[in-house]
Amino acid sequence: MHLVLVDGSGFIFRAFHALPQLTRKSDKLPVGSVIGFCNMIWKLGEDLAGDDAPTHMAVVFDYSSKTFRDEIYAEYKQHRPPAPEELVPQFPLTRAATRAYGLPSIEMEGYEADDIIATYTALAKDVGGKVTIVSSDKDLMQLVEPDGSVRLLDTIPRPGQPPLRWIGSDEVFAKFGVGPDKVIEVQALCGDAVDNVPGVPGIGVKTAAELINTFGDIETLLSRTAEIKQPKRREALETNAELARISKRLVTLNRETPVELPLEELVRQPVEPAKLFPFLKAMEFFAISKRLGTLLDADPEAWPADPELAAKPAEPIGFDNNARAEARAARQSAEGRADSAPVLHAKLEHEKIKAIPLDHSKYEIIRDAAHLARWIDAAYAEGIVATDTETTGLDNQTADLVGISFSTGPGNGAYLPLGHTEGHGDLLGGGMAEGQMDLRAALDQLKPLFADRSILKIFHNVKYDLGILARYGIEVRSFDDNLLLSYSLDGPQFNTMGELSDHWLGLAGMSIKELLGTGKTQKTFAQVSIEDAAKYAAEDADLTFRLWKVLKPRLVAENMTTLYETIERPLAPVLARMEGRGITVDRQILSRLSGDFAQRAAALEAEAYELAGGNFNLGSPKQLGEILFDRMGLPGGTKTKTGAWSTGADVLEDLATQGIPLARTIVDWRQLTKLMGTYTDALPSYINPRTGRVHTTYSQHSVLTGRLSSNDPNLQNIPVRTEDGRKIRTAFVAPSGKTLISADYSQIELRILAHIADIQALKDAFEEGLDIHAMTASEMFGVPVEGMPSEVRRRAKAINFGIIYGISAFGLANQLGIERSEAGEYIKTYFARFPGIQDYMAEQRRKVKADGYVETIFGRKVNFPNANSSHPAERSFVERASINAPIQGSAADIIRRAMIRMEPALKAAGSDATMLLQVHDELIFEVDEGKEDGVIPVIVKTMENASEPAVRLTVPIKVDAHAARDWDGAH
Repeated sequence: MHLVLVDGSGFIFRAFHALPQLTRKSDKLPVGSVIGFCNMIWKLGEDLAGDDAPTHMAVVFDYSSKTFRDEIYAEYKQHRPPAPEELVPQFPLTRAATRAYGLPSIEMEGYEADDIIATYTALAKDVGGKVTIVSSDKDLMQLVEPDGSVRLLDTIPRPGQPPLRWIGSDEVFAKFGVGPDKVIEVQALCGDAVDNVPGVPGIGVKTAAELINTFGDIETLLSRTAEIKQPKRREALETNAELARISKRLVTLNRETPVELPLEELVRQPVEPAKLFPFLKAMEFFAISKRLGTLLDADPEAWPADPELAAKPAEPIGFDNNARAEARAARQSAEGRADSAPVLHAKLEHEKIKAIPLDHSKYEIIRDAAHLARWIDAAYAEGIVATDTETTGLDNQTADLVGISFSTGPGNGAYLPLGHTEGHGDLLGGGMAEGQMDLRAALDQLKPLFADRSILKIFHNVKYDLGILARYGIEVRSFDDNLLLSYSLDGPQFNTMGELSDHWLGLAGMSIKELLGTGKTQKTFAQVSIEDAAKYAAEDADLTFRLWKVLKPRLVAENMTTLYETIERPLAPVLARMEGRGITVDRQILSRLSGDFAQRAAALEAEAYELAGGNFNLGSPKQLGEILFDRMGLPGGTKTKTGAWSTGADVLEDLATQGIPLARTIVDWRQLTKLMGTYTDALPSYINPRTGRVHTTYSQHSVLTGRLSSNDPNLQNIPVRTEDGRKIRTAFVAPSGKTLISADYSQIELRILAHIADIQALKDAFEEGLDIHAMTASEMFGVPVEGMPSEVRRRAKAINFGIIYGISAFGLANQLGIERSEAGEYIKTYFARFPGIQDYMAEQRRKVKADGYVETIFGRKVNFPNANSSHPAERSFVERASINAPIQGSAADIIRRAMIRMEPALKAAGSDATMLLQVHDELIFEVDEGKEDGVIPVIVKTMENASEPAVRLTVPIKVDAHAARDWDGAH
């Protein structure tokens, strides 16, 4: 047996791109690709003659619908453009041509042509047959056999190559560096940009082949990453292990496709003129008819045209109106008249989802294991499930799990109640409500689903759910998060489910306030009736699925996939684990500090009364303004819109620098009372009674530039420039037997500025490890670094950091306490010495006005919708912010990348150190006492190399790391 399998889809597209787009004369039906296809099929029969002649033959096509691979990885082939509009009506005609030539035409919904080819190849091998696969597709090279029993035949003419190029195991090795049996291992590592197979970032074919030849396969490699000497390569593999596994599943051909046509029915049949010529006449292929009539010794005129094919074009198999619209738009896009194909795909998906009505009557309540099993089976069948946890509160470290909702597609949803109490409207509650599964039994049943990497779980604010589920022993693998999808695309514009669904779906959804109530009568979710809770929770899951269908295609359309996949999504579980760990806070230290601050605040209050000539409320801006500017008659006062005097921090600092004692006293009093109210008095209330530690909550999605924010409590605003502020940090301690490590990026934003503005003098200074502020002062003012007065260096430091934030002469003058004209001269001198900075600033202003956004070095878009506002103040703000945003945002992206890589790096080093906090450019760790020296180099190296391989900075990144018993000592 010699089975020849033709990649029909490859023939079609090759014909389309190689030949002019001819049309049928009678009705202008596009037929150019059909002509090319017919000629290629006939020529193939002529080429495969003699010993190469097939005994069995078939042409295999892709069916134009989603396959099982889309369930494994939603973005598989998503960025491929749709078929050109002229080609769409020719698809069914090529199938008809195949049958007219006496060949089986095979395609299957849900499977790619490659899977069908792989299956027939396996069937032929089982009976000792030889197989020729007519294709140049590299994905089929995994089927090649070293003994020559399975080969590929490339019929595409190439310069310097024979017209027929056979591909055996030697040719496969030349392409992949491995034999055919290891091709899928290499493909899984290096990925495939054409099919959007992710692979492992930074690993190409050569490196992948080297790794597979050393370790044998993906799983062995991933289990032995500690043996890889190159740290960046090791980190890439450990960080992206899941992507590698998913990629392997994507590239592995299914050799057990349920083909319907038996192998025996692929026997090569002679061409029947009665089938061939009616087809050719209907297509009006008169030249081909004449040529083949001669070869077959038949009269083409003896048969009439196929009436069905002659009457009108057949409807394309597997193509619907959306596909036609996509094809049309793809062609128009090439001509500059419409959106790109990925953009159009996103728009069409959006419109399709918006058209699905919201129907609460379709939602289900899961009350027993059998019902839950059906939903779990549905999740496995779809390969994807949207899910949401319902709890008793917003703190995932203390809230109790009440229920879990699910949706496996837009329009469906179910709620699994687990912790509802009786007496729904009674705030005192009661026992457990009836009709609920046992919580532990339900979670045990769900545990494999959540842990299964092959099932994609969709969340909204996954970090919260990860924290909840982790406390109940549930590990979540393979997820998407609509909140982070939205943040990657639009920044912090939409945060809540309601905001997203209202904007993208036109659906407001049920109100949680209406469900729970407000104020004194507010209930917890556990006190809501199961029926009402089910409507709300199932709707949440349904809307989550719908939003994912809208947002995920936009990643490809707007080129934001890399940001989401390499930074935003992998960071969420890292933050969830950090929140779960918390940090120890010493109550006694806080109590002592609170007493000291209270005494000093009282003394300052008495001092203020004496300076003001009487008692007043120091916390009242109105009373303070009247004393300063009415009673004392101090100059420089301005009034707010309400008519009250402005007494903000900048006003008081200005008065204090002018030597007004009362202003200085008020500033000091405000600082102390703020430290008391925010930290020394408040922090003890945040200590979790279960863990004895403070657990801050990080917001990954709320800052325009990508910085993290910290809440409940906010640990990022503890002042570090004052002695009292630093005292607060002494209360953050390591428990017995442990030590804290603080690792802080040194002047990261200035280093990024030097890189992106290409300032050679700054880059040289960083390379040589010089004092950057002293160097700047020396460059600007011509003062030698050695013996430089501290005031000169201070001014250079103010300018260095001020420039990053687009500071004006007015702002610099206020900061340095000098005249505006003098500050203006400083800025001019700075730009003259470092001209690249002014060029960078001008480019950012131009870009934000033209595009409405600027970008970090990792492609994060920082949006400024008011870039062209008619209000001068708004435009001025945008111009300043657009200068700083790429710098601050790039620094934020770098530390995010460092955090993602840190846990695998520590694990690879054999360390059990844990990452506890992130504060701006600083990371805080907890490590066993005595192991600091072994851990610090790992931390520093991971942080300093975090930008690579995506971005190779032209300046060195420096990290300062120290260990101590408390945070202040380690900083």
